[in-house]
Amino acid sequence: MASEKMTILQMLQDGKITADEATNLLTAIESGGSGGNATMNATPPIPPTLPRPPEPPMSGIPPIPPVPPMPHSSASASVNNSNNPPPHGYTEKPKSGVSVDFDEIGRKFAAFAKDLEPKIQKAVEFTAEKTVFAADKLSKTIETGVKNFEKGREERAAAASRAAAATTMSPAKPTMPTTKTGGTEQRIEMVVADGYNELNLSSLNGDVKIIGYNGDKISATIRYQANRSSATIDLMQLGNKYYLNYAEEDFKFVSIDAYVPSQKFHIVNIGGVNGNMDLLEISCSQIQISNTNGQTTLKQLSAQNINSDTSNGRLTISHIAANEAVFEHCNGAIEIDEADVEKFSITNFNGFISMVMSNFNNFGQYLWRIETSNAKLNLNLPTLPNLGYHLKAQSSLGDVRIGLTGLQSLVSEQGFVEAKTLAFDSKAKQVRLDLETSNAPLTVN
Repeated sequence: MASEKMTILQMLQDGKITADEATNLLTAIESGGSGGNATMNATPPIPPTLPRPPEPPMSGIPPIPPVPPMPHSSASASVNNSNNPPPHGYTEKPKSGVSVDFDEIGRKFAAFAKDLEPKIQKAVEFTAEKTVFAADKLSKTIETGVKNFEKGREERAAAASRAAAATTMSPAKPTMPTTKTGGTEQRIEMVVADGYNELNLSSLNGDVKIIGYNGDKISATIRYQANRSSATIDLMQLGNKYYLNYAEEDFKFVSIDAYVPSQKFHIVNIGGVNGNMDLLEISCSQIQISNTNGQTTLKQLSAQNINSDTSNGRLTISHIAANEAVFEHCNGAIEIDEADVEKFSITNFNGFISMVMSNFNNFGQYLWRIETSNAKLNLNLPTLPNLGYHLKAQSSLGDVRIGLTGLQSLVSEQGFVEAKTLAFDSKAKQVRLDLETSNAPLTVN
């Protein structure tokens, strides 16, 4: 009986019978007692189930190869490696010994994103602001053009209706017009009286060049092409106003080349469209400039106030002086060489600004705001013993480079710098600069 129990246990251990089958066999042996018929009454052992032989493959179809076992993960391989050796041909890659801390990477990325978020937000806000500025600029240009056209037509109509009764209104004495290839040329002269005078000259689809000189009369050459033979163009005086009188719808183009008294006018208003403009050597109280679709050059101007609105061309400013000056420009570079202006505002959209200064002469306090977008901003400023700077320079998505000597850094961050000259408050001349650009470097040397 003992040997039979051992045999049953051995068969169970070898997996030839199940635990239930082993229990049944052991129970049968125990109930049969120790007699000779015990072996006869015992349930015979159940032979192990043999594996089913593979079925022959179907004719013409090759047998499907067995699927190789999947490689174990590093965790399961470390536990079951002793009992489950890797399949034939599988070689476990050696561990590099470098552990990757994904939590740390996540924390660093989150910190980077947090630092970058306000910069992206500021760039988006700056771009949106400039887009609004450009739209306003375009709308303003169109509106100003329409208003100027209507105003000019109304003024010319009113002047014509008062021509017979207005004793103070008199046209200049022109020379006989000369017809040339592509248009007509006419020379006009008019003496300018002393007093509070205003000059208004506007070109149409042509250039305008005004040069001041030490004299008392306007000497102008007008070139034009008329749409009809009855069209007239004259330099007129109405009270203290001097202006070029013509109906714009009567002409294809009008260009002006004039010498004017440099100190006889209180207000000088020069306009142009689809042509270049040059305004040189004028001294007065107020200068107003408007030019669209052309280069604009302003040199040796002196005034209490200068207002300039230009677009779609290069703006060149050289040797100007003013108590206050406002320049708004769009789609073109601005180049400045010597601008002694107490309160200076320059705004440029889609164009770089370059400025060179050698001295600040006329004022003790200077307040400048210079701003451009999508282009570099470069200033070259003097370093003098009696001159102090307090500057704030900012570039969205661009570098700020400050090369002026003698400055104390107050704030230095990516894209923003604030600095002040040592002993700034004791300097005889103080210049406060507020500078800004985007998508390009900002440099002050």
